[in-house]
Amino acid sequence: MAHKLRVGAVSYLNTKPLIYGFEQGMMKTDIDLVIDYPAKIAGLLQNNGIDIGLVPVAVIPSLKEYHIMSDFALVAMVR
Repeated sequence: MAHKLRVGAVSYLNTKPLIYGFEQGMMKTDIDLVIDYPAKIAGLLQNNGIDIGLVPVAVIPSLKEYHIMSDFALVAMVR
């Protein structure tokens, strides 16, 4: 059996389309989806607990290696 891709994401309103795609998309049987709060997902990514994750941009400098996957971003603004 091949290794499933371990994917981490946060369950916020602005991530719903992304999570829906992971849960309902063509790769749904090929991934293990971990949903948690941002700091937990970041920690998992930093410690090899997941293979790929949706993390705050502030975490990027602390990663040994990173790849920005597209030109898009999920953004939340607080006033």
